Amino acid sequence: MAVVTHLPKSFKHLEPWLSFALPSEDARMRRRLSATTAELTGLYKTLVGEMAAIASHLDAWPLAELPAEQRPLLYLALSFMESAMAVECFRQPGPPHATTAESMVVFPGRAEEMLGRG
Repeated sequence: MAVVTHLPKSFKHLEPWLSFALPSEDARMRRRLSATTAELTGLYKTLVGEMAAIASHLDAWPLAELPAEQRPLLYLALSFMESAMAVECFRQPGPPHATTAESMVVFPGRAEEMLGRG
């Protein structure tokens, strides 16, 4: 998996969070679970006000036709959405009293299939 190093020009200010822009739900889950609560809170606080602009930007393409250079922004938005519950409800990276990430497998979803990664 290639390391992403940039985002579209109007979202360059979000590049410090690129370590969360991973192409699979499983990878994003593992990144979330390896993060500190402070990291996740930082991601959340940074992106919560950006989501409307990100959605509007990505809405220019059907999901199946999303250009490769736009995908990291989608992955970052997905990471935000997948981390929101941890910040808003759990107040920790993973659900309380849950099994470890090592024992879980996340199957590819429809979005990943449409992007040719499933």
